[in-house]
Amino acid sequence: MPSDADPAVSGEVAWAEDATGPLLRFSGVIDRESVRRFRLLVPPASWPARVDLSGATALEAPGVELLLHLARKPRRRGGELQLLGVPEALRPVLVRAGLSRLLPRANGTPTSA
Repeated sequence: MPSDADPAVSGEVAWAEDATGPLLRFSGVIDRESVRRFRLLVPPASWPARVDLSGATALEAPGVELLLHLARKPRRRGGELQLLGVPEALRPVLVRAGLSRLLPRANGTPTSA
């Protein structure tokens, strides 16, 4: 079945694990299609409270909206979403979206730590 998304342009949001536990890895351009694929594959109940943005090259509006949804879940339990590996190019987008409190400090430590 053909897809409208150009794989060279559309990115990916993938569930993964590292030594600390589960996280989501964003890569490429996070657009409507990549968010749609993610939502079909990963139910909200299993969304982890950590996101690695190091592979993301751009966040379109649906990608920012997904981050806002991801940030709400841990806040309901008194926690914060932890953003890892935020590229400098994405920082202004996150600040405009009201997510500046989640940006890692200059020394790389998360602001929630």
